[in-house]
Parts: sequence; C-alpha cells; structure tokens
Amino acid sequence: MSKKTVIFNVGGTTFEISKDSFNAYPNSILYKLVNKSSSSSSFSSRFTSNKSSTQTICLDHNPFAFSVILDYIRYKRLYVPKDVAREIVELQLREFGLGDDINLLIKDKNASIIEDALPSYEQALNEFSASDGVTLRDAATLAVLRRIDTLISDVILPYLKRHAKRGHHQITFYLTPNNIITKNITTELEHINDPHEWIRLSTDSSSVEKDDSLENDLPDLQFLLQKRDTLRDLIISKSDVKECTVNKVEISYRIESEFGLFSSKSCDIVQIFVIIV
Repeated sequence: MSKKTVIFNVGGTTFEISKDSFNAYPNSILYKLVNKSSSSSSFSSRFTSNKSSTQTICLDHNPFAFSVILDYIRYKRLYVPKDVAREIVELQLREFGLGDDINLLIKDKNASIIEDALPSYEQALNEFSASDGVTLRDAATLAVLRRIDTLISDVILPYLKRHAKRGHHQITFYLTPNNIITKNITTELEHINDPHEWIRLSTDSSSVEKDDSLENDLPDLQFLLQKRDTLRDLIISKSDVKECTVNKVEISYRIESEFGLFSSKSCDIVQIFVIIV
C-alpha cells in the first residue's frame, strides 16, 4: 500500500484516499490529522491515529456520512444519497472544519448538492450471508444500534460540546415525534426553563416518509422508548459526562383540524437529562 495514501477506520468501516486530496483544505481537521498535526483538545478523545507503517486514522463517526465527506474531498462536489441524512453530513462537514464550503454549496441550488439512490443501511446489511454467522435478527439489531450511535455521535455530542463551551453544566434533550409542533405542547416539562434542545424523530419505523431526510439514519422514537437504559449507557460511554438519566414522559399537545378547531392528544416522548460536569 502506498505511503501516499491514508486509511480511515470509521466505526469499523475502512476507507483509503490519497493524502494529496486534502491539500485543498489546509485549515481542516482532516488535513491536520492526515499530516499528523495535533488537533484541538476537543477532538482528541474521538480522533486517534494509529502508529504503523501505513497511516490509519480511527474516527468515531457515522461511516455512511463520512463516505460522503470523502467523495466531497475527492470531487469538490457534494453527493448526498437519499438514505443518508443531509443534517448529519452537514454536522460532520462543520466538525471537520469544512463548514464554510457547505454554506457556499447550499447557496448554489444548481445541483451542487445532488441526492442519488445510493446504498442504504438495509442494502448494506443485506450483504451479510449465513457464512458470516449473522442472522436476520442480528442484522436488524446491528442496524438499530448503528442508528443509536448516529444519534449520539452526530446529534447529541455536538449539542453537548456547544453547551459545554457556553459554560452550561447540564442540558436536557426532548426527543419528540416529528409531527408535533413544540409550541403546541401543553404539558409543563421538567427542566424546560433550563438549557435544552428538541430532537424530532419518526414515531416508528413504518411512519418514515420516503422524502424524510432522516430516513434510515436515526432510530425511531418507539424503539428508544423501549431501550432507554441502552441509550443512557451509550451516551455516558461515548461522552464521559458525569450523569445521564433517560425517562419516558407523557405529554399532551394541541392539534388543529382542517376546520380550524383545536383538540388535545397525548403521547410519550424521551427526556434525556445530562449533567456535563
């Protein structure tokens, strides 16, 4: 393997790319990693470089979104598959110091961002065979765990870093159905007057619309309600926060009919309370 290339190990998926490809982005985190420059302390716990004859950089990120980043590095154009959330790609671009580029691309609506039907999570998982020792149930479980990892790595962790930089010692996340307008929630939520963030998710795997940008990347709310302990443990292990509690909370909210009449409904949401330090 040529010394002019670098290998990225992203969540167990490996990518190889020419080191020269990063020369066009000298101020980016990826350029600094590839050239063995020390990155900022805020990234040190998530970015590591293995010392070997062939440079291998390990990243704790969503590999599907990262493959989009590498293609952008190669071709200078952003191709976002329909099965990869554009929001997650944008988060990674900004985290790697490529945010200015994505801002410029968004302003150009003449196909600078192109969505293609590239492989989804399901298609990738279907490549498993019986010889791999992976059953359909195993594959489904793996897919869901990957989505939880995506939720934590690409949504929750950036929020935690942002609030930590603001000096906040705690933050609450409210994970709500994507069909509920937050201002229509009538329940007085705990911690609502403290630092908090809203994260909107599909209610279940069957309710995701075809054009939903979060399709196949984030877990559905119904699953998270059943796996609150798993979600809590993964947040603690990946962020090293002092304390994290994940609770199911019943809320009431108003909906407006086509005739302008309001009625009340209720549902369960996930409340994540995090003590950062």
